[in-house]
Amino acid sequence: MNSRCRSRAAQILANLPMFRSTSGERVQALAQYSRLEHVPRGGVIARRGEPSPGLVAVAFGLVKLSLKGEPEKVLRLVGPGETFAEAALFLERPLPVDAEAIADTLLVVVPAAPLLALLDADRAFARTLLASMSQRMHELVTDFQATTQHGALERLAAYLDSLAPPGEEPASFHLPATKTVVAARLAMTKETLSRLLHQLAREGLLSVSRREIRLLDRARIAAAARGARRA
Repeated sequence: MNSRCRSRAAQILANLPMFRSTSGERVQALAQYSRLEHVPRGGVIARRGEPSPGLVAVAFGLVKLSLKGEPEKVLRLVGPGETFAEAALFLERPLPVDAEAIADTLLVVVPAAPLLALLDADRAFARTLLASMSQRMHELVTDFQATTQHGALERLAAYLDSLAPPGEEPASFHLPATKTVVAARLAMTKETLSRLLHQLAREGLLSVSRREIRLLDRARIAAAARGARRA
């Protein structure tokens, strides 16, 4: 990788939460062993059962982590500033999911050896990494709870509220992926997703145009997410 690419990789890594307590020199050294990988929309990054390529960070774009099947289960959508494949890397096990770019995506791939060396040398990085992976575990438990204990409307309302920019009323945003992918992420069919969006629109909680969402009443959206009775 040439110096320009190394510099860009270092900049991307430095902005990741897990490296914010790591010195610039160590991040630069890590970038020397890393590689940039451009993946077009629809491109396969890795398949379930393959060895982990390393720590994978998303610079821009969107990556879908899923379990193939009928229906497909989308476990996570990984966007800019986020990472994946850590668990497989540290456990030295094959990837448990399929990873696919669902938008034009740029990745930084950090191989295992220099990352493990940094883990041994930098206690601050080790603590930050532990906190990051603990947060990921917490999110997985929350997702499991939502899927098993909450209804489809609650899951959708909570998801929309999480996407909305904080403090805005009304709040406008785009769904990060197609309705088919979002529906799979929320463990429902595309038809159910469309029906619930139109239901919330009829009740005056939001407006929807293709993938553009405008939350008109965030308090009632939050109430719907909690399963509370809507006015």
